Amino acid sequence: MKVTDFIVEPVERRVISKFIEKHHYSHSTNGVQHIQCFAMFREGRFGFDKEMIGAAMYCYPSMPSTAKKYNPINPDRCWELRRFCCIDDTPKNAESYFISQCHKWTKQNTNIEVIRIRK
Repeated sequence: MKVTDFIVEPVERRVISKFIEKHHYSHSTNGVQHIQCFAMFREGRFGFDKEMIGAAMYCYPSMPSTAKKYNPINPDRCWELRRFCCIDDTPKNAESYFISQCHKWTKQNTNIEVIRIRK
């Protein structure tokens, strides 16, 4: 299976919360005031359903000065990727593909100009 076969969709927080609690190193979504969430899926076994293999949570930066630093003219048009994780056996470049699809959706559906990826 190629990474381009994966499906990336905007989802509600409740859809990805347990996945993040299991697979993200922090094991928590507490304190994250999400704006937009995404999930990455692959086709389930025998072609049935979909299996979640990745999750992402975007939010406004927690510190207003951070938004102003990365987007001085329009700090309210800045998001940061606060939680991001994939299962361990995703193929090479799956994470890059996932992030690119999230950013493509954001560009097409919002007025966000800058996305900061936290280290």
